[in-house]
Amino acid sequence: MNVGLVLVLLSALPIGVYLLVTGGRDLRAAHTIRQHDPVPVWSLQRHTGPVDVEGTACVDERTVTAPLTGKTCLAYEYEVEEYRSNNDNGSWETLDSGMGGVDFFIEDDSGRVRVDPDGSDMHLETHTITVDPGEELPDSLARYVATTDEVDAQDGTINLLITELKTGNRQRFTERRLDVGSEVYAFGQASRDTSGDREWGSSQVDTILHAGNATPVFVISDTDESGTVRRLLLAGLPRVVGGLVAVFVAVVFVAGTLFL
Repeated sequence: MNVGLVLVLLSALPIGVYLLVTGGRDLRAAHTIRQHDPVPVWSLQRHTGPVDVEGTACVDERTVTAPLTGKTCLAYEYEVEEYRSNNDNGSWETLDSGMGGVDFFIEDDSGRVRVDPDGSDMHLETHTITVDPGEELPDSLARYVATTDEVDAQDGTINLLITELKTGNRQRFTERRLDVGSEVYAFGQASRDTSGDREWGSSQVDTILHAGNATPVFVISDTDESGTVRRLLLAGLPRVVGGLVAVFVAVVFVAGTLFL
């Protein structure tokens, strides 16, 4: 049997397991969220344990700047990829990625509650820009590339007298943000907020949402509960199906090798 084919089949097992684990996590989160209904913020006063709320994302004390667009937000995730080709094959390779965020408030008609996003599984709207070789980068991306060692501009050209040949690789810039004033949903653990910065008469409840052992998932998204469940299912189902197929192929190959 071709050695390359053997390596591909053997690699299918760990890939399949990875897809099953990550996809299963999303499906588990969707199931957990479906078992609860969002509650008014005021009802979280002195509340502890798993809870979900939805409302508007508001600034607590600080904001952060998303690295690709330079936009002010409350939390972000980003990834920069480059298309690398080898003969007839090619794939997107990640050059740089990261995430960041600060405490923020979820506010509804009844009050506001602080959220600590550290350790959350964020499901935010995706913004993607794909840049072809030789194409000029938007100003915000040009500034990012200029200050990042992991990513180089792909704007080279070769002068052929009658025309110019553009060189380099395609790049894909992906960013997800929780913007100030956007719709927001969170499922997490509610605990007593001990920061002591709550003003008398404020609509802020003395509770904070965060990651914790009392809840199996901590999810933040910029949509409502039903939209969050939909995103989790769309992310998890293809991974689980792909994982099952990969594991099945690997097991059949190993069994055939051992017993035939």
